Amino acid sequence: MKKLESFLNSGIYIFLIFSITFISWSFYHETPPYVFNLYNMIGIFTLVTINTIVLVLFKNTMYTIPTILSFLFVISKAGLPLDDISLLKFPLFAFAVFLIGPIAHFIRFKPKFVQGKFLLGFGLIGLAYLIPLIYLPFEFQGLLVSVAGITFVGFYIFFVSTIKGNLNYLFKILIFVNLLLTLEVFFYMYQGYLIHPELDLYHRILVGWTGSFGWGNLNYPPIYIALTMPSYLYFIFKKPNSYLLWLLMILPITAVFITQSRGGMLDVLVSLLGMFLFLIIKGNKKHLTHGFIFLFAMLIIFYLGRDIAFLWWEEFLRSLGNNIDSLTTGRLYIYEQGWLIFKQYPIFGGGWLSIKSFPFENPTVFMFHSTIIQTIATMGLFGVAALLTHYYQIGTFMFKKINLEKSLFIIGYVATQVHGLIDNVQYAIPYSVMLVLLLSIYETAEKESSFEMINHRYHLIEDK
Repeated sequence: MKKLESFLNSGIYIFLIFSITFISWSFYHETPPYVFNLYNMIGIFTLVTINTIVLVLFKNTMYTIPTILSFLFVISKAGLPLDDISLLKFPLFAFAVFLIGPIAHFIRFKPKFVQGKFLLGFGLIGLAYLIPLIYLPFEFQGLLVSVAGITFVGFYIFFVSTIKGNLNYLFKILIFVNLLLTLEVFFYMYQGYLIHPELDLYHRILVGWTGSFGWGNLNYPPIYIALTMPSYLYFIFKKPNSYLLWLLMILPITAVFITQSRGGMLDVLVSLLGMFLFLIIKGNKKHLTHGFIFLFAMLIIFYLGRDIAFLWWEEFLRSLGNNIDSLTTGRLYIYEQGWLIFKQYPIFGGGWLSIKSFPFENPTVFMFHSTIIQTIATMGLFGVAALLTHYYQIGTFMFKKINLEKSLFIIGYVATQVHGLIDNVQYAIPYSVMLVLLLSIYETAEKESSFEMINHRYHLIEDK
């Protein structure tokens, strides 16, 4: 059992999990008579099986984090309507099988429930999800989304009660998540390259895929790339002599800019700016030297690829349109409608299906494209209070006895929240689950930091 636990604690195990995830996700073609791709389903059940075995065998649920995060980015089927239960048979069945693991874990290990530091914020948001169901007409689709808020609370209680946090292990996972999403973006672009042979090389690279990632659209991967980007700094500080991490970091940056996702570029730029400032303020001479070499290398890459860079710039300017509405891709209209819904239901909001109350092409339950508007329209002032409580608890925890690991979380979190001003971030399912897991690990970490401050600079403790 010790050998198995040693394997689960290794980078090889994490690499294996995310390799299964990427390979499984890459199967997106239809395989009749199944609604989902058959091979994608096999991959998902493989991950569910691994997750269940780990939960049954080990008291520490830390080793399930790679599989839980994989579930967020493995689904390749797009456009499943939440109001048609016949099309939800597989995800509902997979979720039911997934629940066997936590139930078996509780039966075997009988963990004591812990009232975590973030329970109040998560609990209030979960309650804000549910309250509109009391006074709005019943819809199955609305029930599914509203119950998600309480599900997140349940996940938080489970993990904060069963996990022994390990921040070094967490940052290994985050780097692999970053690389997984980067590969998915490059695969997305490669499919576009294959689909349009009539175009020249540069246009084929930029055209993208005609489909979806399945678990989200093209704007979503940059959110999680920005959130996990600071994990590179953790290992750069841990291994200051390595150039490999700097080279790897070029890949997600390139991937995000190729997408031409304006919101995605915004939060990645904010994340990179935060990382660069942190490096200047808290890094040593070796870190700074490598950082400037990295910037110089990026300039060389842009120079060598200047033809595609110019084309990218032309396409980017064209995407801005000729007026404010096209610049915001219709967001101003959505914000106006969200404000009207808030005025109609100011206390508890109009619920998660209030988006349907105004005409918009292919509306989804998360399409207010702003954390602020989404909160006031769907959950009202109660939702605002819940969200502020959530922010306050995160802020007080992270800034109390701040260290390198907490600083890196703050950089990624702030970057994604900036993106959330103009897009769906805070209430997206992958983002909510990632927050639950990250905060649970930080809260229960047996070792708060692997670094110490010497002359206002961070140094690895083991290097003393």
